[in-house]
Amino acid sequence: MRIAWRIGLALTLVFGSFTGALAEPSPRTAASIYKENIGRVVTIHAGDSLGTGFVFASRLLATNAHVVGNASLVQVESQDGQSFEAKVVKKDVRRDFAILRFEGVTEPFFSLIPIQHSGTPEIGEGVVVIGSPLGSKGTVTTGIVSQVHSDGVIQLNASVNPGNSGGPVFDMQGRVFGIATAKFKQLTDGQSVDGLAMAIPIHWLDE
Repeated sequence: MRIAWRIGLALTLVFGSFTGALAEPSPRTAASIYKENIGRVVTIHAGDSLGTGFVFASRLLATNAHVVGNASLVQVESQDGQSFEAKVVKKDVRRDFAILRFEGVTEPFFSLIPIQHSGTPEIGEGVVVIGSPLGSKGTVTTGIVSQVHSDGVIQLNASVNPGNSGGPVFDMQGRVFGIATAKFKQLTDGQSVDGLAMAIPIHWLDE
Protein backbone atom coordinates (compact mmCIF):
# COMPACT_ATOMS: atom_id res chain seq x y z
CA MET A 1 0.00 0.00 0.00
CA ARG A 2 2.80 2.39 0.89
CA ILE A 3 4.60 1.63 -2.39
CA ALA A 4 1.42 2.29 -4.36
CA TRP A 5 0.90 5.56 -2.50
CA ARG A 6 4.45 6.66 -3.32
CA ILE A 7 3.99 5.78 -7.00
CA GLY A 8 0.75 7.74 -7.09
CA LEU A 9 2.42 10.74 -5.46
CA ALA A 10 5.30 10.58 -7.93
CA LEU A 11 2.90 10.45 -10.89
CA THR A 12 0.97 13.40 -9.49
CA LEU A 13 4.14 15.44 -9.17
CA VAL A 14 5.37 14.50 -12.64
CA PHE A 15 2.10 15.14 -14.45
CA GLY A 16 1.40 18.23 -12.35
CA SER A 17 4.73 19.69 -13.40
CA PHE A 18 4.07 18.72 -17.01
CA THR A 19 0.67 20.43 -16.99
CA GLY A 20 2.21 23.58 -15.50
CA ALA A 21 4.86 23.59 -18.20
CA LEU A 22 2.16 23.43 -20.88
CA ALA A 23 0.20 26.28 -19.29
CA GLU A 24 3.03 28.81 -19.50
CA PRO A 25 5.41 28.88 -22.51
CA SER A 26 9.09 29.09 -21.74
CA PRO A 27 10.75 32.52 -22.00
CA ARG A 28 12.35 33.23 -25.36
CA THR A 29 15.01 35.58 -26.62
CA ALA A 30 14.29 38.95 -28.18
CA ALA A 31 16.07 37.72 -31.31
CA SER A 32 13.73 34.74 -31.75
CA ILE A 33 10.61 36.86 -31.13
CA TYR A 34 11.83 39.39 -33.68
CA LYS A 35 12.64 36.76 -36.29
CA GLU A 36 9.26 35.08 -35.95
CA ASN A 37 7.19 38.27 -36.09
CA ILE A 38 9.04 40.89 -38.13
CA GLY A 39 7.18 39.99 -41.33
CA ARG A 40 3.87 40.65 -39.59
CA VAL A 41 4.74 44.24 -38.66
CA VAL A 42 4.15 47.06 -41.17
CA THR A 43 4.74 50.80 -41.57
CA ILE A 44 1.64 53.01 -41.80
CA HIS A 45 1.63 56.16 -43.98
CA ALA A 46 -1.33 58.50 -43.47
CA GLY A 47 -0.61 61.83 -45.14
CA ASP A 48 2.31 63.37 -43.25
CA SER A 49 1.87 60.93 -40.37
CA LEU A 50 4.05 57.84 -40.07
CA GLY A 51 3.65 54.98 -37.62
CA THR A 52 3.61 51.23 -37.18
CA GLY A 53 0.90 48.58 -37.34
CA PHE A 54 0.61 44.81 -37.15
CA VAL A 55 -1.70 42.08 -38.39
CA PHE A 56 -3.84 40.68 -35.58
CA ALA A 57 -6.51 38.83 -37.60
CA SER A 58 -7.20 37.91 -41.22
CA ARG A 59 -6.97 41.13 -43.31
CA LEU A 60 -7.05 43.29 -40.15
CA LEU A 61 -4.35 45.57 -38.75
CA ALA A 62 -4.03 47.32 -35.40
CA THR A 63 -2.39 50.71 -34.90
CA ASN A 64 -2.96 53.98 -32.99
CA ALA A 65 -5.76 56.43 -33.71
CA HIS A 66 -3.28 59.30 -33.73
CA VAL A 67 -1.30 57.54 -36.48
CA VAL A 68 -4.23 57.47 -38.92
CA GLY A 69 -5.58 60.88 -37.85
CA ASN A 70 -8.58 61.88 -39.95
CA ALA A 71 -7.68 59.60 -42.86
CA SER A 72 -10.17 56.97 -44.00
CA LEU A 73 -7.63 55.22 -46.24
CA VAL A 74 -3.93 54.73 -45.47
CA GLN A 75 -0.90 53.20 -47.18
CA VAL A 76 0.61 50.11 -45.61
CA GLU A 77 4.24 49.24 -46.35
CA SER A 78 5.48 45.72 -45.69
CA GLN A 79 9.02 44.92 -44.59
CA ASP A 80 9.99 43.99 -48.16
CA GLY A 81 8.77 47.33 -49.51
CA GLN A 82 5.41 46.29 -50.96
CA SER A 83 2.65 48.87 -50.63
CA PHE A 84 -1.00 48.12 -49.92
CA GLU A 85 -4.09 50.18 -49.15
CA ALA A 86 -6.06 49.75 -45.94
CA LYS A 87 -9.35 51.24 -44.80
CA VAL A 88 -9.97 52.54 -41.29
CA VAL A 89 -12.91 50.47 -40.03
CA LYS A 90 -12.82 51.37 -36.33
CA LYS A 91 -11.21 54.18 -34.37
CA ASP A 92 -11.24 55.06 -30.69
CA VAL A 93 -9.60 58.45 -30.20
CA ARG A 94 -9.92 58.41 -26.41
CA ARG A 95 -8.16 55.07 -26.05
CA ASP A 96 -5.94 55.78 -29.07
CA PHE A 97 -6.38 52.68 -31.20
CA ALA A 98 -7.54 52.05 -34.74
CA ILE A 99 -8.40 48.90 -36.68
CA LEU A 100 -7.67 48.80 -40.40
CA ARG A 101 -8.79 46.39 -43.12
CA PHE A 102 -6.76 45.62 -46.21
CA GLU A 103 -8.40 46.73 -49.44
CA GLY A 104 -7.99 44.84 -52.70
CA VAL A 105 -6.04 41.94 -51.18
CA THR A 106 -7.74 38.70 -52.17
CA GLU A 107 -5.71 36.42 -49.93
CA PRO A 108 -4.24 36.99 -46.47
CA PHE A 109 -0.50 37.36 -47.00
CA PHE A 110 0.51 37.84 -43.37
CA SER A 111 0.47 35.21 -40.64
CA LEU A 112 -1.33 35.93 -37.41
CA ILE A 113 0.51 37.28 -34.40
CA PRO A 114 -0.25 35.31 -31.23
CA ILE A 115 -2.23 37.72 -29.09
CA GLN A 116 -2.50 37.59 -25.34
CA HIS A 117 -6.07 38.66 -24.67
CA SER A 118 -6.33 38.17 -20.96
CA GLY A 119 -4.31 39.02 -17.92
CA THR A 120 -2.30 42.05 -16.98
CA PRO A 121 1.49 42.08 -17.54
CA GLU A 122 3.56 41.93 -14.39
CA ILE A 123 5.65 44.90 -13.36
CA GLY A 124 9.27 44.05 -14.07
CA GLU A 125 8.68 41.49 -16.80
CA GLY A 126 10.60 41.81 -20.04
CA VAL A 127 9.16 43.27 -23.25
CA VAL A 128 10.09 43.43 -26.94
CA VAL A 129 8.88 46.32 -29.11
CA ILE A 130 9.02 46.28 -32.93
CA GLY A 131 8.36 49.40 -35.01
CA SER A 132 9.52 52.07 -37.43
CA PRO A 133 11.05 54.85 -35.31
CA LEU A 134 11.75 57.88 -37.50
CA GLY A 135 10.87 55.69 -40.49
CA SER A 136 13.54 53.06 -39.77
CA LYS A 137 11.54 49.92 -40.55
CA GLY A 138 11.94 46.73 -38.58
CA THR A 139 13.62 48.24 -35.52
CA VAL A 140 13.50 46.21 -32.30
CA THR A 141 13.99 47.51 -28.76
CA THR A 142 13.73 45.79 -25.40
CA GLY A 143 12.97 46.74 -21.82
CA ILE A 144 10.61 45.95 -18.98
CA VAL A 145 7.12 46.82 -17.78
CA SER A 146 7.76 49.72 -15.41
CA GLN A 147 4.19 50.20 -14.19
CA VAL A 148 0.59 49.25 -14.96
CA HIS A 149 -1.68 52.21 -14.26
CA SER A 150 -5.20 52.05 -12.88
CA ASP A 151 -6.72 52.93 -16.26
CA GLY A 152 -4.98 49.93 -17.85
CA VAL A 153 -2.22 51.89 -19.61
CA ILE A 154 1.13 50.10 -19.46
CA GLN A 155 4.33 52.02 -18.76
CA LEU A 156 7.56 50.77 -20.38
CA ASN A 157 11.22 51.67 -20.18
CA ALA A 158 11.87 50.32 -23.71
CA SER A 159 12.94 52.91 -26.27
CA VAL A 160 9.88 54.26 -28.12
CA ASN A 161 10.20 57.15 -30.59
CA PRO A 162 8.08 58.85 -33.25
CA GLY A 163 7.20 56.14 -35.78
CA ASN A 164 7.00 53.39 -33.13
CA SER A 165 3.39 54.35 -32.40
CA GLY A 166 1.02 51.50 -33.22
CA GLY A 167 3.67 48.80 -33.01
CA PRO A 168 3.25 45.54 -31.09
CA VAL A 169 4.61 45.08 -27.58
CA PHE A 170 5.50 41.43 -26.88
CA ASP A 171 6.06 39.59 -23.64
CA MET A 172 9.03 37.22 -23.45
CA GLN A 173 6.86 34.29 -24.55
CA GLY A 174 6.30 36.03 -27.88
CA ARG A 175 2.70 37.09 -27.23
CA VAL A 176 1.39 40.59 -27.94
CA PHE A 177 -0.13 42.25 -24.90
CA GLY A 178 0.09 45.92 -25.86
CA ILE A 179 0.32 48.57 -28.57
CA ALA A 180 3.07 51.17 -28.26
CA THR A 181 1.47 54.59 -28.18
CA ALA A 182 3.56 57.42 -26.69
CA LYS A 183 6.86 58.64 -25.32
CA PHE A 184 7.17 61.38 -22.75
CA LYS A 185 9.74 63.86 -24.01
CA GLN A 186 9.79 66.58 -21.36
CA LEU A 187 8.69 67.41 -17.88
CA THR A 188 6.94 70.71 -17.16
CA ASP A 189 10.24 72.35 -16.27
CA GLY A 190 11.75 71.44 -19.64
CA GLN A 191 14.00 68.61 -18.46
CA SER A 192 14.37 65.70 -20.86
CA VAL A 193 13.00 62.28 -19.96
CA ASP A 194 14.37 58.88 -20.95
CA GLY A 195 12.89 55.44 -20.51
CA LEU A 196 9.29 56.57 -20.10
CA ALA A 197 6.97 55.18 -22.78
CA MET A 198 3.36 54.04 -22.77
CA ALA A 199 1.39 51.22 -24.37
CA ILE A 200 -2.32 50.46 -24.43
CA PRO A 201 -3.54 46.93 -23.61
CA ILE A 202 -4.37 44.72 -26.59
CA HIS A 203 -7.71 43.62 -25.14
CA TRP A 204 -9.12 47.11 -25.76
CA LEU A 205 -9.47 46.07 -29.42
CA ASP A 206 -12.19 43.62 -28.42
CA GLU A 207 -14.18 45.99 -26.20
